[in-house]
Amino acid sequence: MMPFTTILLSAGYATRLYPLTKEKPKALLPLGGGLILDTIYRKVPGGVRTVLVTNGRFAEQFRAWQRERKVPVQIVDDGTTTVETRLGAIRDLELARTQSGASGDVLVIGTDNLFRWSLKDFITEAQRHHPSPSVALWQAPSAREATQFGVVTLAKDGRISAFIEKSPNPPSSLVSTCVYYFPEPVCGKIQEFLKSGENTDAPGFFIKWLSERMPVYGVVMAQAWYDIGTIEAYEAVRATWPGQEEA
Repeated sequence: MMPFTTILLSAGYATRLYPLTKEKPKALLPLGGGLILDTIYRKVPGGVRTVLVTNGRFAEQFRAWQRERKVPVQIVDDGTTTVETRLGAIRDLELARTQSGASGDVLVIGTDNLFRWSLKDFITEAQRHHPSPSVALWQAPSAREATQFGVVTLAKDGRISAFIEKSPNPPSSLVSTCVYYFPEPVCGKIQEFLKSGENTDAPGFFIKWLSERMPVYGVVMAQAWYDIGTIEAYEAVRATWPGQEEA
């Protein structure tokens, strides 16, 4: 396995989960006998440098988690304290990368999505496509369920041929998750994207922009994926999640 840094995106304010997330970040909500963040962090391969970017409102709570769990996770505070001043996912990604001094490839995981598949399996497939970027995909049960997410179509060689964000009539049911592998040359494109005037709030817009300029590969993962976007979605996952999840 080639070396890389894991960056966990956790700087959002999760307003759709209010009041649960009014005073607590979504990643630190209870799940399976622990917290959402515990479940995600357990999947990161051992020995991999990990950086978590958050906002100024919740930074101390993440530092407390890091101290309590005694895990070598670097916490980066983006300095914002309100929804109105948030940087957006891609600016936060670049901030985490530059402030932490991360060089080389990066594995990016949004802490608002959960998955039952092995992260190691995704990394193995993604590194086969190196130096092109890769996105973990989930096959939604139907096109109707895919309307809430970014949807992709794949060419025969696995490259993303189209990326459409939250279409009422999606061309497929392949959903882009918030798990990405960006080789070092791709990381150099982030600044170019930030200067382009494109929407920097959701990672999917960066993937769409990349796919129009270079090969971006989709890796379809067989097991379930969950977007914790609403209280109802969170409660549904929490009701069925096991007490301990394997990597």
